[in-house]
Amino acid sequence: MEKQFLSELIVGERISLKRHTVDLAQKMFDYVVEDRERLAQFLPWPKFINTVQDEIDFIRKCGSDWDDFIGSYYGIYRNSDDEYMGNISSFSHNWNHHNCEIGYWILGKFEGQGYMSDAVKLMEKTLFEVGFNRIVIRFDTHNAKSGSIPKRLSYTYEGTLRKVMRVNNVFRDLEVYSKLHSES
Repeated sequence: MEKQFLSELIVGERISLKRHTVDLAQKMFDYVVEDRERLAQFLPWPKFINTVQDEIDFIRKCGSDWDDFIGSYYGIYRNSDDEYMGNISSFSHNWNHHNCEIGYWILGKFEGQGYMSDAVKLMEKTLFEVGFNRIVIRFDTHNAKSGSIPKRLSYTYEGTLRKVMRVNNVFRDLEVYSKLHSES
């Protein structure tokens, strides 16, 4: 499989995925601050985002990973009003073995409306179209809402990684789900 960039804009019926740009830093920072307590329950990174510059640095790292074909990082936007709602990314791109991983988060006020399922479906479709054969989603076993996404989208449970991620100084288990191109 030849390395290739994913589209910088992926448009769906209700949402669009737009490649991160530095002009998003303030809004992304404001959203992390607004929802930090909820996000920090399941993710290790919110405590490291303390200034807009931290977001700028993150976005620049995303750009570097993009340029090096390591990952593709997007904001999730509602089409009706172009409202930014959260992030989705593909990362750990293994071009030799045609597999990668998807990660995501959404602001609490947008949960339960199907936006994240839409985002994962768009990302999945794009990844399979460029030639990936296997997509992995891992999530904290305490995060039922995040875990409902791969289950709802017919990903296959592969197992639990025990005490593999540290959140708030506690080691947490991650469930691993995958989908093959032939299953899409």
